[in-house]
Amino acid sequence: MIAGKKGSVFTLIGLYILTIPFFNGLNVTTYDNSQILGHFGASTTVFTYSVYIPIFSMLAFMPLGLKLGKQIRVRTMILSVSFLSLLFNTASLFAPTIGWFTLCRALMAIVSVIGIFASMVPILLKYNPVFNMALLYGILQFIQKGSQHLYQYIGAHFTSLHNWTFSVYFLNVNFLVCILLAWYFYKADVAPMKAVFQFDWRGWIIMILFLMVILFLCAEGQTRNWFDDPKVGLAAALLFLIFGVYLLHTRFTENPIIDPDVYRYKNVVIGAFLMFYIGIMNGTGSVVTGYMTNILGFDSVLGAQTHLALLLGLCISIPLSTYLLYKRIYLATIWIIGFACYGLYHVMLYLRFYPGIDSSDFFLPLIFKGLGMGFLFPVSLLYISEGVPPKLSTSRMMSGIIAQAVFASLLGGAILGTFISNMNIQHKTGLSQQLTATNKQAENQLASSKRNFVFMGLSDAEAQKKAEKSLSNQTAQTAMLLAYKDIYLVMSAICFLPIFIILLFKLWRRPIGKVEAEPIPI
Repeated sequence: MIAGKKGSVFTLIGLYILTIPFFNGLNVTTYDNSQILGHFGASTTVFTYSVYIPIFSMLAFMPLGLKLGKQIRVRTMILSVSFLSLLFNTASLFAPTIGWFTLCRALMAIVSVIGIFASMVPILLKYNPVFNMALLYGILQFIQKGSQHLYQYIGAHFTSLHNWTFSVYFLNVNFLVCILLAWYFYKADVAPMKAVFQFDWRGWIIMILFLMVILFLCAEGQTRNWFDDPKVGLAAALLFLIFGVYLLHTRFTENPIIDPDVYRYKNVVIGAFLMFYIGIMNGTGSVVTGYMTNILGFDSVLGAQTHLALLLGLCISIPLSTYLLYKRIYLATIWIIGFACYGLYHVMLYLRFYPGIDSSDFFLPLIFKGLGMGFLFPVSLLYISEGVPPKLSTSRMMSGIIAQAVFASLLGGAILGTFISNMNIQHKTGLSQQLTATNKQAENQLASSKRNFVFMGLSDAEAQKKAEKSLSNQTAQTAMLLAYKDIYLVMSAICFLPIFIILLFKLWRRPIGKVEAEPIPI
């Protein structure tokens, strides 16, 4: 019996490891973007599309990937998607243009979605009756979130060793390992959840059109200055039109991808909003890495060390939050801890954005961000699934994904970039207005810089221009610091607000309820 348990644990670990490369098909190449842009010589807008298209392809293909993951024989499916991922990933190395490169990455993202669902189904079927649902969600979240940050850190190191192709080769090794693991662990080639194949093709096409409009807004909204451009206004109007068409479509479809009936469950509505809210709080992490790279001039490896801090926070918080859920601690306790960790993360960065900020200043705040992620993500996924029948599991899953990934992370990230740019311009204008003859400190600094340039052999006119440019650059960096301080001050208030609401209205003073929906914790 002990040997059987040991074999069962060994099999479970092997099945979990098998899911990791499919989760990280795009994560491992996160830090390759600047090199890939230089390799293809594409414009910034075109390259922005090439970054977004694989992500949106993955999101768009999730409903169909979930269906296919249940229908086709598991061993055949895993071996096929591993081989196809290997093929498309390798093909991206030989792409002659940025368009072909984007197509290869998008195809790899699509087959990775099928790989995620196909590799998770045996775990859910074999161990779900044994595992408490909180344990199952906690383990899968730990693997997904933990491997994401580990792969981004490893990918940056592989890129720095030679060039962007090294991280692609590293991913190929991962898919080869998938083939070996599938060959070993999947002895029987069966479709464990096979049923009559029914899919909402019309609703899927409508959803793809909706995501294409969001893709346009994410890629070009900031460059077009949003609603100052009539095409952005037209795109926003199209979103409402497509949404209306989809609602009309659901009235004549038996099993739509997102069934409006799912919103009769109060926890789905509140859970989707909370996932959007968490996505907004989580999105400011890109601000940190952008500041480290673009303003402070840190290389990709130093910037990637932020993921180690996040990973450390996750290693502490996910096991702890899983244990608390398993022990049926009140939901309010977990929500408060998670929001408090995010609030402290933003407050600490607000206090640390000052001239002379160093990489070490980011480590502790990012640990708190990792803590917040580990407390909030598992409980959010469980809460939005609470009491939802299996028939509506895809609907509640897609509701959470669209709220968090599409609206909060992708579209919200693009809007946040515009907000930072506008704040930066305001601060730079205000600081520039202070560079007058009456500002003795600025005048002395200008004179000192000019003397240094003259000492270096420049003419009086050249030294004056160099000194003015140097002072202008310092003003620009100070303006950016002030803009980021404003962002993090506002975000800290946004993070602490839910805590006061939970305490004031005495919300969620109960443990997690029954979760019957198919547990796909993406």
